[in-house]
Amino acid sequence: MIQEFGCEHAYDNHFEPHEPSPDDFVLHFRDRGCLTRVTHVGGSDADAGDSGELIDLPRLADYPRCPARMIYLFSLGSERFFLALDDSVTTPTGFTYESVNWLRHAEPQHLLFAAATGSQLDRWYRENRFCGRCGHPTEIAPRSREIVCPECAKIVYPKICPGVICAVTSCDGDDEKIVLTRYAGRTTALWALVAGFTEIGEPLEDTVRREVMEEVGLRVKNLRFYKSQPWSFTDTLMVGFWCEVDGPKKLRVDRSELKEARWFSRDEIPLERTGDRASMTGEMIERFRLYGRAAWEGER
Repeated sequence: MIQEFGCEHAYDNHFEPHEPSPDDFVLHFRDRGCLTRVTHVGGSDADAGDSGELIDLPRLADYPRCPARMIYLFSLGSERFFLALDDSVTTPTGFTYESVNWLRHAEPQHLLFAAATGSQLDRWYRENRFCGRCGHPTEIAPRSREIVCPECAKIVYPKICPGVICAVTSCDGDDEKIVLTRYAGRTTALWALVAGFTEIGEPLEDTVRREVMEEVGLRVKNLRFYKSQPWSFTDTLMVGFWCEVDGPKKLRVDRSELKEARWFSRDEIPLERTGDRASMTGEMIERFRLYGRAAWEGER
């Protein structure tokens, strides 16, 4: 998954008031794009989730003119990452603004993670320039990851929205099936799992039950936690669950949200997610395709 790139690039998000050096990465975002240098090494027929592009992100030394406002973000191993808060910067030679969502298909994975996580913090800084309580201009706390209002003392922390990924299964002997869905209104709609955001006052387990009922009209039981994943593209912390259908298996699809939904046996599951190294959705679908019920019973 996007955050799994080994101990060589261990993630350290402890905030420190560092000053950038010429070799440090300095990210800049504009119109949901990240300043990126792309080297094309794959063909147009590359599999989904494996576009075949390598990326690099700008270091301070790459900028013809040093950005005026920079703040430390995090470290990945020995590499430090900063954010340029300037509205515009002098673009380094060979770099362009690439869609952050597109970057989820690129390599190396630790730079993909840096771009995605940096974009989440960039949105947070830019969307909180004024206090939501009194309207006064805010300030960035000097020694912690906070935005503060000097007028009314309101403190704002980075935005993280909890949500769930639900693998709804039916396992009757050797007849092992899973519900896959495709979202409505998307140009490229890959098969996915039921998913949704947690509502106010709602435990994660109830989010699973509600989302499955709302999207595909099924009751579920035997919820099992799989793992969690930061998904910075939507400011989300995704929590994965396996669950089993409880009662009738007939799907009732919410057409306002989904284009379609189907039960798939393991040998029917489309292979479009096989190369998906970024998402928990892709990982869970592939685990079920390979192992069936054993995917969550500790046998694999």
